[in-house]
Parts: sequence; structure tokens; C-alpha cells
Amino acid sequence: MQHIKKMTLRSKINWLVSFNILFVLILVISSFSYMFVSNKFSETGERALTVAKTVASLPQIITAFDEQNPSKVIQPIVETIRLKTGAEFIVVGNMDTLRYSHPNQARIGEYMVGEDNYIVLKGGESITKAKGTLGYSVRGKAPIFDQNHHQIGIVSVGFLDKNIWHQLHPFLVKFIGVGLITLLFGLTGAYILSGHVKKQIFNLEPYEIAFETKKQSAIFESIREGVIAVNSQGKILTCNREAKKMLGMDDTELIGTELSTILPMSSLPDVLQKGIPQNDQPMIVGNTLVISNWVPVIMSDKVIGAVSTFRDKLQLEKIDQHLNDIGNYVDTLRSQRHEYMNKLHLISGLIQMSEYDMAESVIKQENENYQHTIQYYLTKVRDPAIAGILVGKAHRAKELGIQLTIEDDSLVSENCPFREIVITALGNLVENAFEAIQTSVFQREIPVVAILIKEEENILVINVEDNGPGIDPAIKESLFKDGITTKGKGRGFGLAFITRLISNHNGFITSNSSSNGTKIVVTLPVRRI
Repeated sequence: MQHIKKMTLRSKINWLVSFNILFVLILVISSFSYMFVSNKFSETGERALTVAKTVASLPQIITAFDEQNPSKVIQPIVETIRLKTGAEFIVVGNMDTLRYSHPNQARIGEYMVGEDNYIVLKGGESITKAKGTLGYSVRGKAPIFDQNHHQIGIVSVGFLDKNIWHQLHPFLVKFIGVGLITLLFGLTGAYILSGHVKKQIFNLEPYEIAFETKKQSAIFESIREGVIAVNSQGKILTCNREAKKMLGMDDTELIGTELSTILPMSSLPDVLQKGIPQNDQPMIVGNTLVISNWVPVIMSDKVIGAVSTFRDKLQLEKIDQHLNDIGNYVDTLRSQRHEYMNKLHLISGLIQMSEYDMAESVIKQENENYQHTIQYYLTKVRDPAIAGILVGKAHRAKELGIQLTIEDDSLVSENCPFREIVITALGNLVENAFEAIQTSVFQREIPVVAILIKEEENILVINVEDNGPGIDPAIKESLFKDGITTKGKGRGFGLAFITRLISNHNGFITSNSSSNGTKIVVTLPVRRI
């Protein structure tokens, strides 16, 4: 079966506009032509009647009716008038419609033809269209009255239809010519318009646009990142399912709303004003800490809007944590390898020196240290995920020259409640403590970070304390708000995010700071089933 080629959008526009223009032109030209022709025939009829009335009022014509042969007087006068006025015929007849004049002298004495004399025979005037001996004509007829105002005859003046049409022909040709020129301009305009429309839609056909729209919609909804698109005024045009989920709002609440009222800390104003993309910006969306990217939408060197994508930072941190765990394991194994190699060299040297008692003592001490560490985590921190982050932070503290201690009162069950929150809080708070100690102008002799994590019957307590310089008084009161930090732009969202997570579970976070250090306490209620 032969494939039928679809008509392109440009062809459809060209044909549609052309047919519309053609229809309008036909309608206009027909209307004007009809009115022009009607007026022409009407004017011709009035002209014929005027000539007829003029002839009927001539004294020579009236007195000629008293002659024995009226046509001998009437014919020369009427023919002169006919030639001057351009009439096809001027016929003068008596009350019996017997002709006294005619362009064809052979028809003088015959009866008038046309069956349209009944009005004028009763003394009236008429304009008619009828067929006579010369063909169809427009006729003007007037009665002839004598000096006593008795009707003695009639005058019929006619102009042939074909001659009227012959006069109209040049004007009709001009009308049609103007119409054709207008149609040509219309076709040119249609071609330019269709080209402009195609350019505006990137030369795509409607079915291609429909396919692209469905495809983009499917991609838009399938990606796991939140996506929001805004116009040049910062009003939301569209957003995907993930964005609505993070914001906790639906289409009716979002579409048309200014993004700044929902996300006041976003980078949107800078992107719309400067047209420069901004990547990997931390921001809080709803109750989620996200990493956002802002890209301007530019058309014809003008910013017409922007698109933002953002992803849950916690998900990214999970991936990052897995990679860090692997790195920590590798670093741990490397450091342990060096440490044990040194111990083995020591033991080997002691054996070679026959210092068997000292070698045995070193081995016992090493074994006791190892068993103490294993036993501590097995008895105090039984949750493997939390134990893993503590081990990782312990190695990092060792690298930074910081003493990291776990309080003896710490106790965590194998399935710790709020595990994700605990991991997030510990990671952020411990890192903040490390940074505070490192950036401190006055270094302590022994920098210390102490951790207490204790799971009791109804509450879970996390306590992170350091002996750093304390919190800057300028931000102390607003420490847990979005973007509050002394570390520079793009920071200050960690504590705000943790605060929201804890508040969502009816917990609370407090701080106590002085020049001797900072203490952050997180308390979460635990519901036992």
C-alpha cells in the first residue's frame, strides 16, 4: 500500500489563508460588481426615461400628431436625438402603439413590441426591461399629451443590454485585476506568515510537537529530581511530581505563584537578572535540604525565564557516605597495615634479641586494645550504621590531630530509632565541631570533641561538645535559621535542615556556647510499641 504523505503545517496555513482571501475577494468583488451593474442599469433606465420625457414634451412632436403623415415629421427629429444621446432606439407611437419612428424605417407603421406599454398608455411613466425587435433592452417610457392635456401617444427610449454590458466590461476587468493583485499579495503574506510560524516552532510539525510534548512530559515526571520552571517575572509555570512532593503543594497552589514567596532563599533573582547559571546551591525546600541548580532560559538574547532542578541532599549524602565508608575502610586498613607492620617489626626484633617476655607483653597489650575496642562497640553502639559513622569520624579526628571521645554512658540498640536523623545529625554536628577547632585562632593544647548518644526508654539524646572558640555572638540567636553562618555564601543550611527534621518528629535542639567551647544537644521522643 502506497504511503500517503501528510500535508505539512506550512502548506495547511498557505491553503487556509489563500482560501480565506479568495473567498473574501469573491464576496467583495461580487458585491461591488452587483451594486455597480445594478447602478449602471438603473442610471441607464433613468437616462432613457429622461430622454423619453424630453421627446414627449417637444412641441414639434406634439403638433406632428395632427399631420396626415406624422412619421414624416417625427422620424428626422427623433433620429437626431437618438444619435446625440447614444440610445439604441427612440420609438414614438400613438395610443394604438402604432410606430411613427424607429431606427429601422422599415418597421415604421408596425405595432410596438414588448408588452410593457400598459402603464404608459394610462398616462404613467415606466422603466422596464423587455425584449423588442432589437433584443433585450432597458426602456424608459413617457406619455405624450396635447395642449389640452389629453394623451395622444407614447415615447419609448431604449438602450440594449449588450451595449450596457459592453460599457461595464472594462470596469469589471479592473475589479478582477485588483482582486487578483490582492490575492497575490495575500498569497505572499500567507507564505511569509507560514514561514514565521514554522520558525517560531523550530520547523516542527504539529504531530512532532505532540510527540515531543508527550516525551518531555514523560521524562519530566520520571526523573527523581524536583523541577520547577518560572517565567521572567518569577512566577511558576510548571513543576513535576517530585517538586510538588517536596513542597507539599499541588498544581492549584503552585501554578502562577511567585517562587520567591515559597522559596525566599533561592538564587532565582540573580539568575533572572544576570542570566548566569548557578549550580550546586544548597537550599531548603519544604522540609528537605536540597542541592539546587538554576539555569536561565534565553531567547533572542533575552532571559524569558529559568528552570531549577533540585535533589534531596540526604540521598546524595547517602551515596557520598557509601563512598566515604569505602574510603575510610581503605584508609583504616592502610593505617592499620603500617601500625601492625611496626608492631610486627618490634616483635620480630624482640624475638631475635631473645626478649621473649617483652615480646609476649607487647602481643598481649595489642590484643587487649583490640578486644577493648571491639567489646566497646559491641556493648555500647550496636547499630552498625551509627557505629560505622563513629568509626569514620574517629579516623578523621586522628588525621586532624583531634581527640574524639565517646562517653561511657552512650548506649544505642541494634535497631536505633530515627537512624537516618541520628546519622545526619552526628555527621553535621561533629564536622561543625572539627571546623570550629581548626579555624580557631587560639588552639587548645589538646583539642577534644566528645560525643554522647544515649537511647533511653522514652527519649533519644545526642550530645556533641567541643572545646573550640564557641559560637560567634552575632549569629548565636539565629543559629538554627536558613543560611546563617560565618563560613561564607552557600553554607549555613546544615543546622537549619537538622532543626526541621527534629521538629517534624516533635524533638528539639539546643545550644550552649562560651569561649571555652560549644555544646549542642538533640532530644527526640521515642515511642515504644
